[in-house]
Amino acid sequence: MSDTLPITEARAKFGSLVRRASHARERITITDHGQPAAVLINPQELADLEDALALARYRESQAARTGAAVPHDAVRARLGLERG
Repeated sequence: MSDTLPITEARAKFGSLVRRASHARERITITDHGQPAAVLINPQELADLEDALALARYRESQAARTGAAVPHDAVRARLGLERG
């Protein structure tokens, strides 16, 4: 589940938002003037995303050495990182 809140509302609810991100594994987007400014996520989810990104970069570097390159958009899609 995810939620989006303006920064002024997030400031007032910061403690509960952190707990939701940490314990309920929610992604909470905080906006500034209607634009995404930050996202609260569980630390393990961040670690998982960083690991997936590192693996994708490694595979990309290996593919570049062998000439079997994978387009950036294809890597993002494989990792479920397509932008909506």
